[in-house]
This record gives sequence, structure tokens and C-alpha cells, in this order.
Amino acid sequence: MARIILVRLGWTVAILLGVSLIAFMLMRALPGDFVLAAAGTTSVSPEVLETMRRDLGLDRPLLEQYFAWLGSALQGDLGRSFVTRAPVMQEIWPRFVVTIQLTLVAAIMAMLIGVTTGLLSARLKGHFDWLVRVINGLSLAIPNFVVGTLIVLLAGLYFPQIAVFGYTPFLVDPVANIKSLILPGFALALAVSVTISENTRAAVLEVASQDFVMVARAKGLRRSTVLYNYLVRNALTPIITVTGLQVATLLGGSILVETIFAIPGMGQYLFDSITNRDYPVIQAIVLMAAAVVVFVNMLVDIAYARADARVAL
Repeated sequence: MARIILVRLGWTVAILLGVSLIAFMLMRALPGDFVLAAAGTTSVSPEVLETMRRDLGLDRPLLEQYFAWLGSALQGDLGRSFVTRAPVMQEIWPRFVVTIQLTLVAAIMAMLIGVTTGLLSARLKGHFDWLVRVINGLSLAIPNFVVGTLIVLLAGLYFPQIAVFGYTPFLVDPVANIKSLILPGFALALAVSVTISENTRAAVLEVASQDFVMVARAKGLRRSTVLYNYLVRNALTPIITVTGLQVATLLGGSILVETIFAIPGMGQYLFDSITNRDYPVIQAIVLMAAAVVVFVNMLVDIAYARADARVAL
């Protein structure tokens, strides 16, 4: 187990370095820069523009800019926002916490819905299996921002007593905090739960046809013992894989969902930063999102070893 964790930590460092370099270079490959975006349609002399670039360090070679930023980032300093001139971490951290909360709520809901429906679909079969697969097909075809918009419209028309918009910090009111994340979390989780449900169904059906399951049934073991100790445990590996991979989908989808439900996460902030070419903010958001995805993948690898001892070999 320790060896797996150390290897994954080594890969984590390499991946984050690669992500930081790609994000740094891609943003600067776009036409224009922060100085031109700030100037807008205003007529500004080239000398003033060059002075602004020099003050921001944008006149230096790209690799020199990158290594200067990387050296500061390794010390915990992700720079200052070009727009507000405030430290990036001070700007991002409150929004990052909100986005992580929303992603966590959506992930829990997606796992509960997906695993439950997939397991019941594989075990009950017949009409229930058909119904689940039809619902899954419809849910997968509807984007999460459409689901979010429909939730807002339906709640506003038929359940006006339910607060749809806004966000309550956890430390202010934990119950209100969870309530403010349930609807956007469901909008974000629905499509992801379909993927988990279909993979759970396929994994359980595949394991159910294995010889050791039939032997367990022939021995007269209880249905619950066969289900949890033989079926579910041996079907966990593909389910864990799919669930871990969907975290990136949840993080990406949270951008639109946060905007729809007026949640002060990183979504709208990232959109505004890209529009303004606020490089330090964009780089920090991409790096933090990549760190979350890589960390979840590391947890997935650890879960493999816990679920299947053969992985540890």
C-alpha cells in the first residue's frame, strides 16, 4: 500500500508540472493579452501598452515568465490578479471551497443514484431493468445546464417556498448550506449517475455469471451474503474506475450549474478571468482543479488495493 501511494505521489508531481506548463502556454497562445483586454476600445498609445506589459512582466520571454511563476508557486504564492491586484489565493480560496462542496454533494448523489439503480436493474431485470435503462437514456441526452434551468423553472412555478438561488456558508448554517446545494448538486449529478448506473449493471451481470457465484448459491448461502460478499465486492473495480473518472466531469460541469443557481464558486470567476486574460487566476484555477482530479485518482488506486488484494501485488 505504501509503495502504491509513493508511486502515485511521484506521478502527481509530474502531472501537475505538465498541466501548469500547458495552461501557461495555451493562455498566451490566444490572440491578445490582458493589456489589450483592459484597454478595450479606448485609444491607448503603444508606449503606454508596453509600459503596462513591462510592469506586469509580460514583456519577458515565455519560459522566463513560466519559471518565475513556477518558483513562486512552489513556495505557495500563485501571484496576483491582474484585475484586482489582490493575491490569487485570497481571491480563489473561498470560491474553490464552494465548488468543492458542490462537487462533493453531486458526487455523493451520483454514486447513490447510480449504484442503487444499476444494482437493482441487474438483480430485478424484467420491466424494472427496461424502465431504468429508458430513464438513463433520457437523462444522458439532457445536458446538466438544461436540467438546472428546468429545475429553476419548475421550482419557481410549483414550489415557490423552496429557495433555489444563492448559497449559505457551512459555518453560518450547516443545514441551510446543504439545502442550498441539493438542487444544483442533483442537476450536476444526473448525467454522471447514468454512467455509474450502466457500468454497475454491466459489472454485476458479468460477475453473476462467474463460477464462484454459482458455487456460492449452490452451497445455500444467504442471498445477502452472495450479493455483498460475492457480487458487489467483485464488481467494485470497474465501478470505482468510472466513479473516479467522473470527478473531472463534475468539476467541469459545475461552471454552468454555478452560474444558473447563482452559487459563488469558481465557475463564473473562471469565465470572467478568461475574458479579461487574467493569466495568474486562470493558471491557479486550472492547477487546483488538476490537483483535485489527480488526488481523486490516487484515492481510486488506493481503493483498488482495498477492494482487490491482487492489485497490491
